[in-house]
Amino acid sequence: MLKKWLTVTTILLVAISVFFVFWLWKGKEIVKRPEVKVEKPESKPKPGITLEGVEGFVLFREGRKSWELFVDVITIDKNQTQADAEGIRKAIYYDEKGKPLLWFSAQSLVYNTNTGEANLVGNIQIEAQLPEGKMLIGKVTQAIWHEKKRSLEVWDGQGQVGDIRFFVRKVHYNPDTTVLEAFGQVLVFTPKARLICPMVRANLTTRQIIAFPPVQLTVFSESLLVPIQPVSFQKVAQNQQNQKPEKDKRTEEKKQRLLNFRTDKIVNRKPPKWFFEDVVITEEGENYTITAKRAIYDEDTEKVEIPEGIKFEDPETIATAPKGEMDNRQKVAVFLGPVEVIIKPKKEAEKPKAEESKNQSGKQPEEQKDKKQERLRERVRKEGGKMTCDRAEYYYRERKVIAIGNVKFEQEGRYSGKADKVTYLTREEILTIEGNVLMRDLERGHEVECPKIVINLQTDEVDISPPIKGRLIVREEEEEEKEEQKPPPEKPKQTEKPNQEKAEKEAR
Repeated sequence: MLKKWLTVTTILLVAISVFFVFWLWKGKEIVKRPEVKVEKPESKPKPGITLEGVEGFVLFREGRKSWELFVDVITIDKNQTQADAEGIRKAIYYDEKGKPLLWFSAQSLVYNTNTGEANLVGNIQIEAQLPEGKMLIGKVTQAIWHEKKRSLEVWDGQGQVGDIRFFVRKVHYNPDTTVLEAFGQVLVFTPKARLICPMVRANLTTRQIIAFPPVQLTVFSESLLVPIQPVSFQKVAQNQQNQKPEKDKRTEEKKQRLLNFRTDKIVNRKPPKWFFEDVVITEEGENYTITAKRAIYDEDTEKVEIPEGIKFEDPETIATAPKGEMDNRQKVAVFLGPVEVIIKPKKEAEKPKAEESKNQSGKQPEEQKDKKQERLRERVRKEGGKMTCDRAEYYYRERKVIAIGNVKFEQEGRYSGKADKVTYLTREEILTIEGNVLMRDLERGHEVECPKIVINLQTDEVDISPPIKGRLIVREEEEEEKEEQKPPPEKPKQTEKPNQEKAEKEAR
């Protein structure tokens, strides 16, 4: 029995020893494995591919041809996720149908195949295919092509599409819709106009432009095209904003004067017309201003149509009308009635001189004393007047106003009249009234009917053409002199008081 127990115990001890030894051996093996793994050297990545003098290297994206490169040096990483190129002579981007859409040249290019973005830097030139065989040509300092968004983003660019040229701070361009959005500082040239504004949205196919305020448009008679040159945007924008057309010695007599449109509303261009709202129009070298509710400028005819709300003002006159138009070639503004023309009074401008003469001598100037001599001048030239008609034409280069149709004129409380036509030369101050003329002197009651009257407001000369019909109210000169020499009546209080005191003393 004892032997059996010892035998069993021995077997158990041997088994436990074997298990313990096996357990220790397994534990050591488990501990050693990570040490061996750490000591193994890491495998080096596979080197990328570098090619030189590449002609027509093709990059694919999602199984289609996306880029074709003509470069000096190109490097592609081992995973083919990025391509770096130097000396890009030509980089062509193909659309989904396999047609070339954009052409680039630059100093360097980085293309990420995962994001589809191509970043170009240094002396970048861009060409884009437009419908109907048109091309966009431009130069920029930096450009990024977003393949997923199908948009081109550029900075400090200048470009040309047909006869439209532009200088911009930043641009977003979608080649599918041919819509270009420019931000920051925008300078756009058409053959006969220059546009300056902070933002523009343009359709390069239709050449339609939407300019965001504040907008300044300058138009000129002769073409002022600006060539694309490798210069900075800041200098171009500053120089062109202040630039004036070069003078031609052969045409010095026909001086070109720029017409300016300014507005704080959006401006639309549908070639060849520009559409404005609440616009102010001025001309270089002239001191007139035109404001309009709505205006349409035609580059081809150089005419401004104002279908709503026109007001014209210069130093001598103010004219208002429901609608009108301007002809920049003929230098004439036409107002369609009912038209109201106000001749500004000059009395205020001459009043300080009269007061100065009075203060020095204590008396009014001789010209002020002679009322008969100054009456006509004071009525019209100094006091101004108002005129209404069906149509008015103002030749602002010649300073000539022509009123036609149902013409009525007046100076409140002094005179009134009517005629078929009135012409006023504001510089020479010559007023010509013709056609069934009727004039009334509201102060004295005179009336004159005749076919024509010419009045020189500087010399007080009046030329009345026969036949003449009229009514004159004549006052005798002696009566006028007696009235002027008659002393003022004495106050009754000063004369009656001494007599009353004397009577009271006598009664006492």
